[in-house]
Amino acid sequence: MDWLDSIGNDIPQNDENIEALNIDDALTQEIEWRTKRLGNVTGSQFGKFVKLSKDKSSFVLSSGKVAEDLIYKIAWERLLKEGNVSEGLGRLSVSSQSMQHGNDFEGEAILKYIERTGIEVRYEQEFIQKGEWIGGTPDGFIGDDGIIEVKCPWNGGNHLKTLLTKEIYNSEYIYQIQGYLWITGRKWCDFVTYDPDLIDELQLSITRIERNEEIIEEIKMVIDEVIAKIKEIINQIEKK
Repeated sequence: MDWLDSIGNDIPQNDENIEALNIDDALTQEIEWRTKRLGNVTGSQFGKFVKLSKDKSSFVLSSGKVAEDLIYKIAWERLLKEGNVSEGLGRLSVSSQSMQHGNDFEGEAILKYIERTGIEVRYEQEFIQKGEWIGGTPDGFIGDDGIIEVKCPWNGGNHLKTLLTKEIYNSEYIYQIQGYLWITGRKWCDFVTYDPDLIDELQLSITRIERNEEIIEEIKMVIDEVIAKIKEIINQIEKK
């Protein structure tokens, strides 16, 4: 059985081989993650749907074009599962300079957070499914009760605003964070903003956001309305 031991020994185990394997693994994980998200209303989208009512007493579903387009897009994703998923996934990639900036520095921001706080973060791209229609991917998990959400704003002024005021500079992120706390069942989130171009003392801002059941209940009602609209679109398509 010596020949069994020799299998693979002729393949050079250099850094290039290892790097290629790592890239393949990352690509496979990315495809699996995108496939799991298909046709779900995700936490990162909540801010596109939820807005304050005119009297600012409650939350309502946005009537704007962004929300409407997103509803149709999720319906398309739902139908994509019955079509060519492998090709369709490529059409879901959306990128911009600001998004790429955030992606490039997210891991570095979490390392800075760990260094600053001494808190261990489980940093992985894990899609958490909640029921049939809802899910989300927090940036990281902390212990049994916490999550972390990282933003690396292209507009550095947004980082400074959060650093000084400890407020979330974009209301969409409030709904995203409370949505993630709802989806994961966790109690709090550390909202982190990071700017690698500032001096070390100014690079990191950490704001603890506690779970808010009142906001979560209103988010649920809006997302229920979103799901109903998606179902209506799919039903209309299937009747044709």
